[in-house]
Amino acid sequence: MNAKFIDEVRKLGGLSDEDQKLLADMRPAMERQAPAIVAAFYDNLQQNERAYEILNAEPGRVDRLKGHLTHWLYSLVEGNYGDDYFDKRYRIGHRHVEVGLEPRYVIAAMMWCRIKASELMSAEYADDPDAAHRMAALSKAMDLDLNIMLQSYDDKRVEQFLEVTGFSKVLFENMLSGGG
Repeated sequence: MNAKFIDEVRKLGGLSDEDQKLLADMRPAMERQAPAIVAAFYDNLQQNERAYEILNAEPGRVDRLKGHLTHWLYSLVEGNYGDDYFDKRYRIGHRHVEVGLEPRYVIAAMMWCRIKASELMSAEYADDPDAAHRMAALSKAMDLDLNIMLQSYDDKRVEQFLEVTGFSKVLFENMLSGGG
């Protein structure tokens, strides 16, 4: 499913080979801006009661998560969006389900990251004639990630439902499709 899923979403979202090259070229700029994005992100999250509870549920979690977010930002601009990329994003979604983080928080967090990253990265490329294209490519990569993470949410929740109810996957899919 990985390669087919990514190809389909990349085509639907317009993430082109040219976009991927621009993203890979943005790695040094992302490395300069990631610390500011990460710091502001977690400062923002600490203001939300539910996010605060999840983030501070165990000692050291915030510092670990800051490392994960930094790595995630770097990987957005690797320019390579294949099976390994899919698998990592898919696991992120599963982990979010396991800790009880509802999809609305993931979507809001991605929205926040998109705005902050675009703001800081736009400043990096203020004089670049490809600046708008670069920001669009970054947005497309973030949407690809969001799509993969939300698919993993859906799959994990279906898996949990089937486990609790004892339904077979085939029966459940037939019910969803109206096939009885």
